[in-house]
Amino acid sequence: MDPDAIREQILDAAKECVIELGFTSRLHAAIAQRAGLSRPTVYKYVGDQDAIFGALFQREITQFFVVLDPVLRGQERDLRVGFVDAIVFAVQYARAHPLLQKGLRDDPQVVLPWFTVQAKPFVELGANLLTPHFQRLFTPEQLAEVSPKAISEWAFRIIGSLIVTEGIVDTAKEQSLREFVSSLLSIAFIPAPDPELVRGAG
Repeated sequence: MDPDAIREQILDAAKECVIELGFTSRLHAAIAQRAGLSRPTVYKYVGDQDAIFGALFQREITQFFVVLDPVLRGQERDLRVGFVDAIVFAVQYARAHPLLQKGLRDDPQVVLPWFTVQAKPFVELGANLLTPHFQRLFTPEQLAEVSPKAISEWAFRIIGSLIVTEGIVDTAKEQSLREFVSSLLSIAFIPAPDPELVRGAG
C-alpha cells in the first residue's frame, strides 16, 4: 500500500479514537486495531502519541483551509467583507469541529498549546494559505501600505482567540460574531494620526 495512504488510514483511525476516548488515553493499541494495522506500523508511519496529535492538527487545519478556499474565492474585491466572512466562517467551523471541541472540553491542556506556545507552524501555514486571497482582495493602494501576510497572521490570531477564549461579547451567534469582527476592523482601519499633530501634542 502507498505510504501516504497508510498514514491517512492511521490518522482517520486516530481521529475516531480521540473523539471516542479523549486525548489523554493511551491510544496506539486502539488506533492500530481500528486501522487494521500493527502497533509498530503506527509508530513507523506517524510516530508516538505527540506526533500523532501534531499530524492530526496539521491535517485538520489543512483540510479547513481547503474548505475555506471557495468561501474566499467567492468574494468580490472587498477586503473588509472578505476578512469578516473568513473570520466568521472559520470560527463557526471550529465550533462545530468534533475533534477540536472534544479537546477543548475534555483535555484543554493538550489542545491549547497548539493555539499558544506551539502555534507558530500553524500561524505560518495559515499565513501562507490566506495571503494569496488577501492579495487578491487588496487594492494596489492598500498593497503599498500593508502586508497581506501580516493581515493573514492577524486573522489567524483573531480566529484562535475567538475559538479558545470566552469574552463579554456573545460570539456564539453568527450575527453577534459578525458585528464583533466588524467592530475590530473599524478600530484597525482608523487612520494613523497626522505626525505633525502628534509632534504638536508632545
